Amino acid sequence: MATVEKVFARRASGLVRGLSMFDAFGVGLMNIGLSPSMFFMISVGLLIYPGGNLIIAALLGFLLGGISFPLVWGILGGSMPRSGGEYVYNSRILGPLIAVAESFGNAWAWILWITTLAPYVVNPGLTMLFGYFGLDYLNEAITSFWGLFLISTLVNIIAFFILAFGIKFYAKAQRVMVIVGLLGTVVCLLVLTFSSHENFVNSWNALAAKYGSLDYESFLSAAKTFMEEGGATLPSTWNWPDTIGLMIAGSWLIIYSYAVAFIAGEVKRPDKTLLGGSFFACLIPTIIMVWCGAVLYNTVGYEFTVAASYVDGAGGGLPGYTFPWSTHFMGLAAILTQNPIVLGLFGISFIAFSVWFVVMSYLAFPRILFAWGMDRVGPKWFTDINYKTSTPIKTMILLFVISEILLVPFCYFADFRAGFVVTTLEIVSVFGVTAISAILFAHRKKVKNIWEASPYKNWKLFGVPVITLAGILNLIYLLILFYGFFFTIEGVKFWPYATFAAVWLLGIAWYFYWKKRNRATGIDVDMAFGELPPD
Repeated sequence: MATVEKVFARRASGLVRGLSMFDAFGVGLMNIGLSPSMFFMISVGLLIYPGGNLIIAALLGFLLGGISFPLVWGILGGSMPRSGGEYVYNSRILGPLIAVAESFGNAWAWILWITTLAPYVVNPGLTMLFGYFGLDYLNEAITSFWGLFLISTLVNIIAFFILAFGIKFYAKAQRVMVIVGLLGTVVCLLVLTFSSHENFVNSWNALAAKYGSLDYESFLSAAKTFMEEGGATLPSTWNWPDTIGLMIAGSWLIIYSYAVAFIAGEVKRPDKTLLGGSFFACLIPTIIMVWCGAVLYNTVGYEFTVAASYVDGAGGGLPGYTFPWSTHFMGLAAILTQNPIVLGLFGISFIAFSVWFVVMSYLAFPRILFAWGMDRVGPKWFTDINYKTSTPIKTMILLFVISEILLVPFCYFADFRAGFVVTTLEIVSVFGVTAISAILFAHRKKVKNIWEASPYKNWKLFGVPVITLAGILNLIYLLILFYGFFFTIEGVKFWPYATFAAVWLLGIAWYFYWKKRNRATGIDVDMAFGELPPD
């Protein structure tokens, strides 16, 4: 205990192990954000890769990432069950310098997710809902700078208080949001499932007459011309290159299940809970995405699905299209029903997931700083916990202040491509580094004691540790994603990546500062990285 008292900032974390596997699944699923990520894959993905096949792309993504991600993050988390995310694993396996620099980048990414995804509540969230109910005249106001900023700020405040009341309150609220989010998405697909192509065409044409808009065939013809003007071609069938590209666009349905890592010190039976929760958080979205692709192609039609998604991804504006909502996948389902409860579920599902994106930043960011503080590579107040709620409230306040400042430029520019940029940065800085840790975990002498205590040490395939194979598969998947994201984005390359490089350099400087400061008081912080911090 003397070593613990001298090296680590606290004798115990103060965090409570009270979360179940369903809670862990909820963390992974809500960080994936099912309906927003489906929107991203379909509307943005088909904008860039119009010849992609949604069904095959979703299955490919699961085979490459939906298996490797749960194994990498589940095994690492179950072997080192402490809250703080990948910093805990990377600091022990690769060393504190790389880990601090990398997790500085991830902390920055969690801030950016608030600024890029809080506006999703407005557009497509509220604009979708208002369109369904004939309130689209409000959309110009809410999508203005002040509309975006004020609503995003409200979302930021709500997210703050959901965690401020403690992890138990968070878990109860999350269970409700999981049900609401899944329900709206499933009902959307049921509407498409129990309808025929003929019924869709007739329903479209009836609404077109009501709103003075393009009928089914006219929309398809106009969209084809619209695509050609944008340098694209409306395909009559799918192809492999675009399908692989569509898999890249659909990666949000897989990679963000990793969020379970941040609650590793707060779950019951982490050896089973983290792996199982992460796996089901990848499997369920894959099943739903395959279902979505199948019913869109069957009910809406292949060419019309591509054309409608392209128009939506390009920001609408197709001459002659005057429906009060856009042509994303939920908008296509809305063609078939005017039931206000059903339409409300569509919009509320999207909004629920979008709000929870911001909530997840308040879960993850403070726990990264908490882990730094425990290892004395940050001020001790990073480890302060409100004992009534088991909440790191001080670092949550820090996150709120920083994110509010950054919401100003992000709401002003309101560029959906920002999400691409943040993902690209995480692929390199977070996921790639951690995949390397997974490959090396079973083979590094410095963590032999941790590996020997791991419940997965006997998991082998052809004599090779499963964690090593999973890391290799994960790295292959990430390299494909990086290539696709980096070479897809146009006009936003330099400054985001330069900023992220600067954050890494700041992380390196931060590590050496705290190492020097602690050494002056007789503490060698490197001693902390041979063992796990107190539970």
